Amino acid sequence: MFFTFSEAVYAVDLDKLMRNEDSLKLNCIVYILVLDVLIKEYNTKQIDENLKQKALEVYKKLEERKAKENSKYHIYQY
Repeated sequence: MFFTFSEAVYAVDLDKLMRNEDSLKLNCIVYILVLDVLIKEYNTKQIDENLKQKALEVYKKLEERKAKENSKYHIYQY
């Protein structure tokens, strides 16, 4: 559930293009939750450090997984 705002928007747009209604509903809920957290943080000027740390850890794992997948494709290109 730890999506950045741009990733949430991208996921919703992709689901619309792919006409994947179930995933669109789920990603819209995630998008709303992301907006809710952003608005609360903006209004209170307080950032939930635990949530921030979890998000950074999950994002790092996702980026490592993407890098691993990309390295597989680079091997096949040569």
